[in-house]
Amino acid sequence: MGDYGFRDEVEEIKQELKNDLKEDLDPEYAALFGDTALPSGGFLTSQPLDILRSVYNDIDRQTHEHTPTLGTKESVGTIRMRDGCESEIRIFRPSVLPDNGSPVIVLIFAGGYLVGTNMQMVPFARSLSALYNATTITLSYRLAPEFPSPTAANDVWDSVKWIAQHATLLGADPSKGFVLGGPSAGGNLTCVTAQRAIKEHLSPPLTGLWVSVPVVTVTAEGLPEKYRSDWVSRTLNADAPILSVRDIEASRVAYNPDLFSDDFSPFALPDTVPHMPPAYIQVAGLDPLRDDGLIYERYLQDHGVKTRLDVYPGVPHCHYALHPELESSKKFRRDVPLGVGWLLGQEVKEEEVNRVAAAALGL
Repeated sequence: MGDYGFRDEVEEIKQELKNDLKEDLDPEYAALFGDTALPSGGFLTSQPLDILRSVYNDIDRQTHEHTPTLGTKESVGTIRMRDGCESEIRIFRPSVLPDNGSPVIVLIFAGGYLVGTNMQMVPFARSLSALYNATTITLSYRLAPEFPSPTAANDVWDSVKWIAQHATLLGADPSKGFVLGGPSAGGNLTCVTAQRAIKEHLSPPLTGLWVSVPVVTVTAEGLPEKYRSDWVSRTLNADAPILSVRDIEASRVAYNPDLFSDDFSPFALPDTVPHMPPAYIQVAGLDPLRDDGLIYERYLQDHGVKTRLDVYPGVPHCHYALHPELESSKKFRRDVPLGVGWLLGQEVKEEEVNRVAAAALGL
């Protein structure tokens, strides 16, 4: 928690941007490729968008169908957005709700603002509900380019605000814990929603954030000046597997955010930062977004916010989903319920986490 190897090595990295990424790879990940060259990106650019959506939607459906329920109960509802659109949510409850209400965990899916559904987060939703007797809700938001920024940020905010106001209808009590989180684009939406929650005095307030492999800026100018010289992973990992700078740029063009607005930048409202809830942050070493997560964690710490950080050296963005067989991926998926437990102030025995995670998260 707090410190990690990259922070001490950043000056060395800036002096020597390695051309051969393999020497820094996780050995198990490197073995997947043998002597062949590493693929470069492709998560958002390998096929036309309609095909990518079809592929990822099918993966999400299969994930939903094949993940054990762990005794949780699922229902589907809708929340009306500010423009009248009905946005689907999935609600996961433990088999027996606590008499005095359950914590609330809200999850936001990944996909570069371009692909994905609320079924993507089902394995985490079921495991977290089972472990912590929590009401877990997976959100939807409208996708770019049909719905550019700030639609996604507004959809998430409208959903979170509705959940805060109507939690008792779901058998939940946000005063027992109100955690918001997600990976990648979902990590960005978590950061900006938390910022907005403080600005607009959300009641009950969020009590914890799970921010996983997030994007927090597109240019160095989008960072506070003191952190800009440490933002080197966009160059170091520009052609990394899964997500490359090419994919990030495709997402930016389609989503078209105002890079300095509080709909996209977690640094836009500095007065809100000291009031942020504790944050659990995950970072992948072979990710162009690596330094986004590391700098955001430092930014929170520098403003007195409690943080917990896990780093996965030598593996790319969202490796846990696309290479689930790796030990690093298994650790990532195991760390999520442990990190969320830390946010909730609940200690669950590691063997219980392992048991639930093995069933729902494929460990």
